[in-house]
Amino acid sequence: MKRSVLVAAIIAATVVATTVTPPLQAEAAAIVAADFLKASGTVLKKNSGTGTTVNLRGTNVGGWLTQEDWMSPLGEFAADRTGWTATASSGATAGALDGSANTRWTTGANQTGAEWLQLDLGANTLFSRLSVDNTNFAGTYPRNIDVTTSTDGVTWASVANLPGVAGVTTARFTPQVARYVRLSQTATAAALWSVGEINLFNDPVLFNGTYTATASSTAGGTFPGMALDGNASTAWQSGVPQTPGQSYTIDLGHSVDMDKVLFDSGGAAPNDFPRTWDVFTSSDNVTFVKAASGYGANRVVVADFQGGKSGRYLRIESNGTAAQWWSIAEIAISSGNNLDRGGWNVSASTGATPANVKDADTATRWTTGVPQAPGQSLTVDMGALITLNNVTTDTAKNTTDEQDYPRGYQVQLSKNGTTWTTVATGVGTVKASTIPFPAQAARYFRINQTATSTAWWSIGELSAGLYNDDYSLNNTLTTRFGAAGAQTVINKHQDTWLTTTDLDNMQAAGLNFIRVPIGWNTFLNLDGTWKANPWTKIDWVISEAAARGIYVLVDLHTVPGGGCPWGSCGRIGPNPNGFWGSATYQNWTEDIWKAIATRYVGNPAVAGYDLINEPLIDYGEDADDVTQKSAYYDRLYDAVRAIDPNHVIYLGAFFGSGNLAAPSVYGWTNVVYEYHPYDMPNSKDWTSQNQLVSTELGAVPAKFASLGVPILFGEYSLYYNDDVWARFMAGLNAQNVSWSNWAYKVRGTQTDGFAYWGMYFNNQNPVPIINSDDSATYLAKLGRFGTANFTKNTGLVSTVQKYATAGLASYAPVAVSHTGWIATASTTAAGSTTAGGIDGANATAWSSGQAMAGGEWFKIDMGTSKTVAIVTVQTPAASTWDYPRGYTLDVSTNGTTWVTVSTGIAYGWKRPISITPTTARYIRVTQTGVAPQWWTVDDVTVYSSY
Repeated sequence: MKRSVLVAAIIAATVVATTVTPPLQAEAAAIVAADFLKASGTVLKKNSGTGTTVNLRGTNVGGWLTQEDWMSPLGEFAADRTGWTATASSGATAGALDGSANTRWTTGANQTGAEWLQLDLGANTLFSRLSVDNTNFAGTYPRNIDVTTSTDGVTWASVANLPGVAGVTTARFTPQVARYVRLSQTATAAALWSVGEINLFNDPVLFNGTYTATASSTAGGTFPGMALDGNASTAWQSGVPQTPGQSYTIDLGHSVDMDKVLFDSGGAAPNDFPRTWDVFTSSDNVTFVKAASGYGANRVVVADFQGGKSGRYLRIESNGTAAQWWSIAEIAISSGNNLDRGGWNVSASTGATPANVKDADTATRWTTGVPQAPGQSLTVDMGALITLNNVTTDTAKNTTDEQDYPRGYQVQLSKNGTTWTTVATGVGTVKASTIPFPAQAARYFRINQTATSTAWWSIGELSAGLYNDDYSLNNTLTTRFGAAGAQTVINKHQDTWLTTTDLDNMQAAGLNFIRVPIGWNTFLNLDGTWKANPWTKIDWVISEAAARGIYVLVDLHTVPGGGCPWGSCGRIGPNPNGFWGSATYQNWTEDIWKAIATRYVGNPAVAGYDLINEPLIDYGEDADDVTQKSAYYDRLYDAVRAIDPNHVIYLGAFFGSGNLAAPSVYGWTNVVYEYHPYDMPNSKDWTSQNQLVSTELGAVPAKFASLGVPILFGEYSLYYNDDVWARFMAGLNAQNVSWSNWAYKVRGTQTDGFAYWGMYFNNQNPVPIINSDDSATYLAKLGRFGTANFTKNTGLVSTVQKYATAGLASYAPVAVSHTGWIATASTTAAGSTTAGGIDGANATAWSSGQAMAGGEWFKIDMGTSKTVAIVTVQTPAASTWDYPRGYTLDVSTNGTTWVTVSTGIAYGWKRPISITPTTARYIRVTQTGVAPQWWTVDDVTVYSSY
């Protein structure tokens, strides 16, 4: 699912609906035997392929029967607290570290500004975030906190200072290597200060020690490298007051994928933060692309790119005005899931150049240079205690190195380099090996080779991390609570996340189909043995959906070892991930499908079997990879067909049809090819999302012609672009292509671009801490994630419902003529006019003339009352950052009495806003966000229908 889509030239927006059989309406009655689906040519038909055509239109129940941490609430990993001790200004401290949200440390008196809680972590530890959870103790949050760290308990450095909040207070700062952490409460309040639980986290960021930097100016006694030296007590300073155009540029040495950057002015100069800032990336230090923009309000600034950006250079600009200098004490750049290896010291028992395993190039390697024998080892000193749960080795693709995997391995961890604990044993896999173990802290890890082979042992790249994927979650839960206790936790989540009310919601939205992603460990224990009764939830959802006229696609969303490198496949890892090199894992998966086919053979409510979600052997799959993948698909196909000859089988054509053999190669019949189009890097660009839809719709006829089978777009998201969503679903309906958007529920807020993926979203309750919350706390937290605690995404639901309920096969919005329109505004910049915002998309525009502060408005009198269904607010192509950061859309028939019809964020330069069609003469858009840019409107388009 995590990928960018390459798009081609713009083509016709919608295929004419009259050229194909009109799709049926959503199923209203319960599904019966005559509704059994089979493929017939390029469509699905009832009555085992001989009846009426059915176009499946639905959603994914993601995050339910498998963990995806960004959407489901099963938890996050924190730093291992084993061996920690706490002291405080007063009171017993055990309650802050016992894993229970119902116990606490408290001052026992009102806040005076002199209270503190101090942690001794036992040894120098790497961390970059701190959280204090007071959810169960209302009103006793700290009114202001200062976070300081120390390696010796004597010399302290301030790393964050911020107001506390009710619930969970989170302090983010640059990575610290320290043994002691002190949390000081520095304000006054007529309330106790309590800490229910305190946790530290090590969010993956780049190691700055190998990078260089330059700046537009530098104060005497400082230099740019001071912001990259890992010492929060030193800082680069501009040496002059802040004025627009000051810059600080980092050369990372090679291209890096980044998604956010944190910069801290430092405890010695907390007011020297940039008043206005912009962040850019560049590949050549010449052309820079803006990634984020905003105001500074505290010493610590977090610039979120709202999606990945790549580049070798990162530039931060201070574009405000202040008497203070601009200072940066430290910078933290977020990138990926792995620990940065810049500070690692690698040694080996034999062989040369062990440092090659961390040079970001699989083509260079460390190797034993001799055949594998027990006792060969590679050891890493990470420089501090770090909590981790995975180690991965990789080698160069299509070389003899692929066969140099360890025929046996043992992974050991140590906190001191002397006492070692074995945490994993096993056999490596071809090319790459992912080695998981329960999350725990260590400074050192060692891989021992334990078998004999004529092959050498070689490692091109070695990585490690604290991965929050489905396997790691279950591994740690099972270690902590036992198999039964872990299942109790999983059951609580599953019973809460999806209920009959949710299925009622899907039926009300007109859906006739749901894709149900299922993790392999729903069926099997981690050791491959079968669970006693893995069918309860699957049987339940099929039965309840069938009663509502909804088909269910059984989707094996994760396979053992991971069928792709992302967490959405159940296991974060390399290319190829562990599944593709393990005969054992492939056998387990075949056994799972035999059991599924045996259980659901003949069940008409089952739309079919989705054998492997997003199968990807390599980012650059070659012919050998495609052959390997297709051959295994054929193996599963044969296993299912031997038991169930009639259900449709769905095959993942990921990244495209060329990444899977055509049905004719293996004689596959009654199959559907499935696609997952996403363009994540360009999520805020309407043009890119619209182009994605044009490309996918235009490619359907060729796919039908070459494959001769039905198509399912099993996952997709088009972000905040209601019109693009509508055009896509209409175009798919017109060609009898089935679809299921991703997803029914996500827990993110509107400020997160991924939130709009959910038909229900915005649940900000704290998630469990996987490796420290006790069972009772875990269960209580999960209980807050029923759909009643989410917000209905009315814009997305209404758009999906329109194209699901009756299978509408055309999208032809009717634009209201601008003739006779008059616009007014709260303010107007010199040189612009309000008329510039309603004269079409051209070189003229209206601008507010002031930075966005909230409350700015742009009002249109259309002259007479019109039907209003969509309002699109567009900024000029040359000023794409001048979009409103938030909006309220009001309508009126008389200009006096107003009705609010939509609120939200304006995610990008063009924001189509769908509403329930209403009659209005006046339209008012109010800008509700805060940003340093002016608000600029190139055009407002009103559509009377969609």
